[in-house]
Amino acid sequence: MRFSTFAAAAAVALALAPAAHATTFGANLIANGNAETGNTNSWTTTPGFEVVNYGAAGGFPSLADPGPADRGTYFFGGGVSARTSASQTIDLSALSAAISTGASRYDLSAWLGGYDSQNDNAELTATFFGSNGAALSQASVGPVSNTDRGNHIGLLLRDTQGYIPVGTLNVGITLTMFRNAGSYNDGYADNLSFAVAAAPVPEADAYAMLLGGLALLGVVAKRKQRKVPA
Repeated sequence: MRFSTFAAAAAVALALAPAAHATTFGANLIANGNAETGNTNSWTTTPGFEVVNYGAAGGFPSLADPGPADRGTYFFGGGVSARTSASQTIDLSALSAAISTGASRYDLSAWLGGYDSQNDNAELTATFFGSNGAALSQASVGPVSNTDRGNHIGLLLRDTQGYIPVGTLNVGITLTMFRNAGSYNDGYADNLSFAVAAAPVPEADAYAMLLGGLALLGVVAKRKQRKVPA
């Protein structure tokens, strides 16, 4: 009975309460994560890392191969080196107040793939840094193996979520391509995303209405008890 009474009051309060807003959260914070600038601007790259057209000659993924439904014209390719990478740093200092609560979450995702039966692959990593550049933790998605792809050309979605460590000031994003066969590094990647979200927190009005709802239900319950015959 206590549970049902509380649930009823909570339902009334939440129905009347305004939604909590976090207007600075939710956007993809990776610059040029979809390669649609047609170049590697916004990234610090090692020699060989490049942007490739879908359907380019040489057996690269086409628009008909597995990949993001909203893909554009370009994706990232590994180039001619055995290992290449691209990196950028995202400043999270503007979100430090929310991050300090320990309730801010991140979502890291990417479409990753390779070529046919070759096991060239790609991996996306996010490293969380605090004061003085201290690494606090790390998260990654990938790689997607040739077995994952069924030995076909294409890209598959990989995604992970977690909580941003308290004290994080910035996050380093690194995309790394690995060549395991052939002369070209066929690690492929597209639609890279790193987004931040805050756990919803009821506003003060919601708490007030919840307490008011409980008080009202308490009064009703007492009145019913008084009407019960001895």
